[in-house]
Amino acid sequence: MKLKLFIFILFSVFCLNGFSQGDPMAKIKRSKEDKAKDEQKLNEKGKAEFAKAQADHKKLSNATFDVAANEIMNEDLTKLVGLPPNEKPDTKLSDDVEKENKKNQQEIKDKLKKDTKNDKADVDFSASGSPPVGAAWTDPTYWYPAYYTPVKNQGGCGSCWAFAACAAFEHTYAKFWGTKLDLSEQDVVACGKTCTNVDCGSCGGGWSDRALDFIKCKKVASEQVYPYNPAQGNTCFAKPKFKGAYTWGRLLVGGTWPSVDWVKYYITLYGSVVTYMKAGLSTFFSYGGGVYNGYPSSNPYDIDHAVVIVGWWNGGNAWIIKNSWGPGWGPYGGYAYVNYNACNIGKWVYWVYPNP
Repeated sequence: MKLKLFIFILFSVFCLNGFSQGDPMAKIKRSKEDKAKDEQKLNEKGKAEFAKAQADHKKLSNATFDVAANEIMNEDLTKLVGLPPNEKPDTKLSDDVEKENKKNQQEIKDKLKKDTKNDKADVDFSASGSPPVGAAWTDPTYWYPAYYTPVKNQGGCGSCWAFAACAAFEHTYAKFWGTKLDLSEQDVVACGKTCTNVDCGSCGGGWSDRALDFIKCKKVASEQVYPYNPAQGNTCFAKPKFKGAYTWGRLLVGGTWPSVDWVKYYITLYGSVVTYMKAGLSTFFSYGGGVYNGYPSSNPYDIDHAVVIVGWWNGGNAWIIKNSWGPGWGPYGGYAYVNYNACNIGKWVYWVYPNP
């Protein structure tokens, strides 16, 4: 009992002091009144899901986050994640793209410097060691909402993989070209095929790397001409294409998982990156603020959801992620903090380089 009280006091001090000093998302945090309204919106199913989340949260002895009610708990939670449960990421696809990028490495470097107007901008497709010294990855925080497009809601469809791919493209485009786009996730879900015509996925799940390959070779429509409608499923309607990618890639360092610093460096280059993580957890569905650490990283293949890492906060030892469960999820309008060592996040990491 005394131990639990001590942990509660530590957590309270962390929330009051740590989050009030340097929390990059403090200004967008929702009020306690808004949280109370969310609980009133729960139906019977939602109430049961929230009760489970509260019970699971109490079992955690070192939680640095809270749980709170939100409307997604009224939905079928199994449809909020979207990586195929019996598959692994397509490493052959990313390996093939990496080989192509290595052939064109100097061309990509020169173009990156020109497009970003930054003579120091660089890429290394054989990355090893640490990123270049003096880059912005050494900053304690990275949070640039000016690059980010609005948080969307995938609804009752396992299409997180398409939303993450489109969001990363939109963020990088805004960073490079100063214009915010609105890409059609429906085009990716219904019509998406890789350069070699492998299906990218469906409402039953898919892969963001394949979605990026689709955008590279076949381009993607705009939301305006092809609005999101998961009820249409995989019925593809031919729509005018809007934008395409110059290239994309998976971040590997010495042929293995990237370090936190390498992921940070690529975020500073492209504005954000796609990552896979474990999210199908009662306490994550009900994320109520703080730094989520409810599922320690262990197996890089234990993943079920795609999100976008848009920044970081060293004060919380955490990534800042953009989710696709609507702005009503969590206290930060659809964004969240996830501990660097939680949920197997930051292992599978993908970047995209848009054409203007």
